[in-house]
This record gives sequence, structure tokens and C-alpha cells, in this order.
Amino acid sequence: MFAGKHIALETQHINFKSKIGNYTTILEGSVVDHLTSVGKYAYIGRNCYLTKVSIGNYCSIANNVSIGQGEHSLSDVSTSAFFYENSYEKLTERDCVVGNDVWIGVDAIVLRGVNIGDGAVIGANSVVTRDVPAFAVVVGSPARVIKYRFDEGKCEKILGSKWWDFEIEEAKNIVRGLSENQ
Repeated sequence: MFAGKHIALETQHINFKSKIGNYTTILEGSVVDHLTSVGKYAYIGRNCYLTKVSIGNYCSIANNVSIGQGEHSLSDVSTSAFFYENSYEKLTERDCVVGNDVWIGVDAIVLRGVNIGDGAVIGANSVVTRDVPAFAVVVGSPARVIKYRFDEGKCEKILGSKWWDFEIEEAKNIVRGLSENQ
């Protein structure tokens, strides 16, 4: 496992090949597989399952969230993984990407191959089956966009600032400046 500095790990279920960014917290009972990376200043709640996913910086993931778990083929004669030559590869062949500053609510499920844009919010108990645009708020099963956090101009300004690429003090200054210009 590549672990950044000042991380807090309350779980023993993090594969040694995973990548965890600086100042990230992963709480008890969460499972992080070997092809997962979590950015800096992120928070992963209790009992989360992260499979073959890239998670950006400053993300907040609540308890009991599942991202990228294996999906069984419905077109094969059997759905059992015992019929696959390499079941892990077959069940997880499409990667997931969670952008920066994404908030995922409790008990949400994000299916394989989904990309979640920067600044998006996923409501509690949602099942995300397709890509989520930047700054969209999605809820439901299947999840659907109910609104955007900001108007198009504000979204472009925030995306252009890339504040999530900075360390916390500089990021705070940029966010403060963006907030004052509302």
C-alpha cells in the first residue's frame, strides 16, 4: 500500500497495493482493494467497499457505501463466478472514477464503470447506474439528477480554479475567494 503522510486508518482491510493520499481517513470495517486509489484529504466512512475505483481529493464518503463491486453477467448461462476463468477480472472489468470534492451519502451504491464528476452529490440510499455530471445532485434508485449545485457560470469558475489540487491552506483561500464572488 502506498500511504501518504498523516493518514488515519481504522480498518485492517486495505490491500497493500492500494494508494491512499495524504491526510485521508478510512474508518473501521471498510474494505479497499488492490486497484483502488483514494486522493488526499478524503474521508471514507465505516463499512464501505471500494473495488477498482479512483477517488479524487477532498471527497466525503459516508458509511455503508459500495463503489464498483463486481457485476455478474446476465447473458451467460450461469451467473456464478465459478464459471469465469478469472472471476475478479471478469466481474470488475470496467473501472469507476469519483471526481474531486464529491459527497456520497450513506448506503449509496455506485455500479461498475460509472464516472462521477467533480463537486457532485449522491443522495443517501441512491443506486448510481450511469455517469453523473460535475456539480449534479442525484438521488433515487436508479439515481437521477434533481438539480445542480450552482449555475453554469459558477460551475465553470470552480472547475477552472482546480482548488482541490492544492494543499488545505491554499485550497481554503481559493474556496473563500470563490464563495465571496457568488
